[in-house]
Amino acid sequence: LGGCATSPSAQFYTLAPLQPPAVKAASVPTFTVAVGPVITPDLLQRPQIATRTSDHQIDFADFHKWAGTLADETKRVLVVNLNALLSGARAAVTTDDMAIDPDYRVVVNINRFDGRPGGSVWLNAVWTLKEQKGKMAIAVNQSVIEEAVGGLGYPDLVSAQSRAIGQLSREIAAGIASVMIAAAPQVTL
Repeated sequence: LGGCATSPSAQFYTLAPLQPPAVKAASVPTFTVAVGPVITPDLLQRPQIATRTSDHQIDFADFHKWAGTLADETKRVLVVNLNALLSGARAAVTTDDMAIDPDYRVVVNINRFDGRPGGSVWLNAVWTLKEQKGKMAIAVNQSVIEEAVGGLGYPDLVSAQSRAIGQLSREIAAGIASVMIAAAPQVTL
């Protein structure tokens, strides 16, 4: 009489921002940025966390899953990170579904976002900064990021993925800052 076989319970994960959002005094933003859409490949549009087992093989963890969609998790963390990184510029950053008439939009197309526990995480993303009034792209950049995974477990892998999104956030913030500097009125003497 075989007894009851039990399977391990599923563990659910979220990406973490660079730092917790700071409570700051309300100020009038000088510009607004909408983040989204964040586009992921079909193979990442599932709850299971993807790990790379070889150059040509992906494994999906049955018991280690995203708490939400990877695209929504990425968008959420990008918004938190960009708000912190652009706070000195008095930017208001929100998701594309919450923005009302933003000045700029950041569209992120993730081509690869996986890794190996005990190895590295790889993030390859093309991001476009669009000026919304003229509906034109003013910057298109590719970010290729590798982060070392500090351990052999899925929490270590997700932590490295959070750091990779942090690096992507810094690159996007630098791109927005360079556009803002270029758009600032020039002072002539």
